[in-house]
Amino acid sequence: MHHDTTPCALPALPSDFLRSNNCLVDNLFADLWKEVGIKTLLTRCGFRKRSGVPVNEVLYSLTLWVWLKVNSVSLFARQSLSTFCAGSKDVLFEALKREDWNWRALHQRIAIVAIHKIRGTDPSAAFVLDDTIKVRHGKKMPGVSSHFDHTTGRHVMGQQILTLGLSCAQGFIPVDSELFISAVKAQGLKAPFLDGRSVTAKRYSVAKDQTKPQMAKAMISRAQRLGIDARYLVADA
Repeated sequence: MHHDTTPCALPALPSDFLRSNNCLVDNLFADLWKEVGIKTLLTRCGFRKRSGVPVNEVLYSLTLWVWLKVNSVSLFARQSLSTFCAGSKDVLFEALKREDWNWRALHQRIAIVAIHKIRGTDPSAAFVLDDTIKVRHGKKMPGVSSHFDHTTGRHVMGQQILTLGLSCAQGFIPVDSELFISAVKAQGLKAPFLDGRSVTAKRYSVAKDQTKPQMAKAMISRAQRLGIDARYLVADA
């Protein structure tokens, strides 16, 4: 059974690179953290904590957890957390459960920084839309529903993510994403949201109630309002 805080697997090349003895991943991320200006972006996006470990350290630790491919937050906390953060695993779990943090806004601001660094004035950039299914076997995992997997040619239980990215000669940058929950065998929440008006509650409502074309249209509109534009749009059928 996959735990709901098990990270997605990274491609082999970056995974092997980050795990090599010659790569000091904390130094690599620390330099990137400063270059992108994450602390400033977190403040602008409303990521705040009243007390305890600074939110910047919490997000830094969660990012390392994903990229180091440790199977769970608990295992990461036991093995490595004290190296990067003064908090315990409870601090990380609390951050993952926050309903008021706007992860989309943070994602988009980071994307804008990356686009300005690599794209320049490239006029041939294209928006790319694609959906990916992550098979999940947990019977009580929220957001899981039945999807048709074109790769295997059968229906599977899992989570489907629709992603919008910008592709140009210099590379590919994810810009936005949305969870899509189908109406077939959808598994509900374990408990209601603490605040039905929160960012997380609104995104969950979109995941259940909108079609993927509606999500795609909204994502492109958001990107354009932020000044991210492209000459082409690429997607499969």
